[in-house]
This record gives sequence, C-alpha cells and structure tokens, in this order.
Amino acid sequence: MAYITNQGDNTVSVIDTTTHQVVSTIKVGLKPVGVAVSAVNHRAYISNVDGQSVSVIDTQKNKLINTYPIKGSPVGLLVSPDNKTLYVADWTEDRIYLFDAISMKAQAEIKSGKAPAGMVMSPDGKSLYIANRDSNDIAVINTVTRQISQRIPVGRHPFGLALSRNGAELYVVNVFSNSVSIINTTNFKSESIRVGEHPYCVTPSKDGLFLLVTNTQDDNVSVIELAKKQNIAAIKVGEVPEGISVDEQSGHIYVANWASNQVSVIDGQSHKLITQIKTGDKSRAFGQFILPSIMK
Repeated sequence: MAYITNQGDNTVSVIDTTTHQVVSTIKVGLKPVGVAVSAVNHRAYISNVDGQSVSVIDTQKNKLINTYPIKGSPVGLLVSPDNKTLYVADWTEDRIYLFDAISMKAQAEIKSGKAPAGMVMSPDGKSLYIANRDSNDIAVINTVTRQISQRIPVGRHPFGLALSRNGAELYVVNVFSNSVSIINTTNFKSESIRVGEHPYCVTPSKDGLFLLVTNTQDDNVSVIELAKKQNIAAIKVGEVPEGISVDEQSGHIYVANWASNQVSVIDGQSHKLITQIKTGDKSRAFGQFILPSIMK
C-alpha cells in the first residue's frame, strides 16, 4: 500500500500497489505533507504542517487512529529501524521531536539546524541524518547521546534525503542548486550531480544501481546511474512531482504530482511510465510512503 498526502483537501489516498487503485481516502489534519510508515506497527504517520499535528493511521483497517498536537510546524517524519520511535522535524522551531511510535508519548527533543526537513537513519539506528534547508547542511545526530556529531555542508536548500541500502551513501536533494549530493557516510566526502529544475525528493532503485529524483519545475524524474555518477535520462511524469518512493516488491517507482493531483508509476527496470493514478488535491507524499511487506 502507498499512503499519499493530499495537501489541498486534507486527506490521504491509500493506493493498492498491486492493482494501482485507490482503495481508501482518509481525512487527516490541516495541510498534510510528510509520511512515514511501519509495517511492524501497522501504522502510517502523517505530518499536518498547518494543523500543527501528526495523524496516525491503522494500516490494517485504513482508519484514522488519532491526530496528536505537535509544537511548531511538523514536516519530515521518520520511524526508527527498530520501529519504536517516531522522529518529527519541526522546521519553525528548528528541532526534532521524538515520540513513542505506538503511544505517541513525547520522549525527547533534539536541536538541529535551520528549517529541518528530510530525515533518514542508518540501518543500525546509530546515526540520524537531517537536511537543514536554511542552514545548507546535513546534521548527523548520534542517536545514543542525541547530540550533533557532524555537520556536512551541501548545496542550497537541502530537502529530500535517502540512503543506500547498506547505509554507505547518503543522497541529498539541493533544491536551489538543482543538484544531488552523494556523501560517503564514513569519511563524509561528497560529490554533486546536476539534475533538473527545483528538485525535491530522491530514492534509490530497488537494485541500488540508480537514483531517481523528482524535478518540480520540469515535470520529470531524473535517472542517475550511480556507477558512473551520471544523469542519464529524464522521465516525464505529472505536473510538479514531489514525493517519490520505490516499492521493494515490484521495484516500481511511485511519484506524487502536486499540481496534477495524481501518482505516476514508473517501471523500475525499463524506467518507462506505466500509469497515472488519480488521487486527491495537491498530492505531496514527502517521505517513505510505501508500506513494505513483513518477511515471514
């Protein structure tokens, strides 16, 4: 299932990724933006930036459990690898809030840079990476001490983040630089690759050979071949593409299009557009929005 935030009508569209049909539309808080999912917890978490709240959805029933008030303006969301903690980025107060992922009880706060947006965590759960949009850097947080251990300068207005499957590389979308930074997470050396106009989010392909980046002002998705560190193609999608995630089962790439109110589906091998799925008004889906299957 894919959980798509619709900022214009305060809903989440639930898409069955096997049939490419919207199976449910769930009312949430005001101006939903971010998404995080947990198959273990049977939860989808939604940040409501204007509502100053986080809505929690039961993914077995596709019903709203509750909407919880949050200080400031929550945008980016992340569930820890052990599924115990929800991290919420508040980009007006420049803080990250930690909540118990089931009870939603507040646990702690972490200071970040200015206007924190996207977040990812290392597979071992020891390092939290935060894109600070207005500081033009990445804060690396030691999750044990909850202190900043490193700041990595990147391009202008970093926003969307992703990690390679093994955590060895961090991918950073620099909105105003029209680029993606590729950072070695051991020595923090980085290089930059040019993409399209006003990029927003990024995801690696299922096989880890490519990066796919949404370009909001080009209405397309850049394809970067990681072995060569080259931008090799642009896939036309809907209007103003923002959120992007890969389905780890099929390998298909799902793209939320803000202006055309739809989700584009891209074949993960051929990089061809498969279909467009009608969603709600102003679809954003910032974060990891596809619920993975639990391996048995």
